[in-house]
Amino acid sequence: MRFAAFTTVAESAGEATDATGLLDNLRKQTILAEELGFEAMWLGEHHFGPYGAGDIPNPILLGADLAARTSRIRIGQMANIAPWWHPIRLAEDLAILDNMSGGRVDVGFGRGIWPYEGPQFHPNADPRKDKENRELFRETVEIVREIWRNEYFSYNGSNYSFPAEDTVFSHPMYSPNPKWLDGEKVTKLRVTPRPYQEPHPPIWMTVSTDNSVTTAAELGLNACYWQPPALRIRQRMELYAEIRSRLEGRQFRLGEGQAVMRTTYIASSMEEARREAEEAVMSSFIFNDPFRGRQVFTNPDEVLDPDVKLDWDFLEPRTLLVGSPENVIEKIEELQEVCSLEYLLVSFSHTGLPVGKSLQNLENFATKVMPHFA
Repeated sequence: MRFAAFTTVAESAGEATDATGLLDNLRKQTILAEELGFEAMWLGEHHFGPYGAGDIPNPILLGADLAARTSRIRIGQMANIAPWWHPIRLAEDLAILDNMSGGRVDVGFGRGIWPYEGPQFHPNADPRKDKENRELFRETVEIVREIWRNEYFSYNGSNYSFPAEDTVFSHPMYSPNPKWLDGEKVTKLRVTPRPYQEPHPPIWMTVSTDNSVTTAAELGLNACYWQPPALRIRQRMELYAEIRSRLEGRQFRLGEGQAVMRTTYIASSMEEARREAEEAVMSSFIFNDPFRGRQVFTNPDEVLDPDVKLDWDFLEPRTLLVGSPENVIEKIEELQEVCSLEYLLVSFSHTGLPVGKSLQNLENFATKVMPHFA
């Protein structure tokens, strides 16, 4: 069983009120995560935060800072929102980070769910324009992989075409190279540096619907499930494995190439966990509710009462890893039994929770839960 930590600056803020304090808290959490034996620290990407607690507008750049302060822990993004990035710059920046970290990068891509973010970066990045957003996502990911897998690349899509039309190059210092030139016409581009890992870092996609699971499987990306209950995860893992098995000509086992994200808070009892962390834990779910909806927390064939309340009592049995270490171990064992879970990302810091509590939560999970699965 593999364990990683996940956070955003907003969730890691603790008592901090400015960028310096926010980043210092995140550094403390990442260094502690390495000391405690977590495999990776995963960072989200968000912009224009209306909640005022801070964002991670560039998890790649922040990852370079965290990589310089650590030596073993992997640095991941869950996720870079691909439709918001220019694909060439995205490939270059990630390759630089992979080299700076000595090959400790895990790459995650997502489509974005908050409608006020995407349109600021690209007209088709608006998640409300589902078809256009999916097409832009697919093109961006395909281009990044083409760049990493080939010394020279070209691409022709609906949103991006490279090289740009009528690009020419002629210089007295260089003889024409047929690998990327036809006379003076540029036919391919060479993007450097290459990633440190061969042929490139592991690539993940955040998924929360059957459509996104299908996209991840068709593109050959690893899949990370945000917060669905165990039976829903199994249904989607089966879909993912069926598609990859068919496309790749081998049997994908349940759980292979897939991870689950869960919110956690460890205390001496369920009552203590609720008393200390209910408000902080619920804040993220309540904020995301208008964008994700409550159906993401349903089991297959379950129909929710339209008046169901999004609260601790609704979420705890479905998705939260909270309570005593024994409570949390039991929930993880359920995920292993139902989903053949191999990789768990734990969201351990919560908006409004003092940073000392977040650090203690991380330590409690590592020392009181993880050894059970060693």
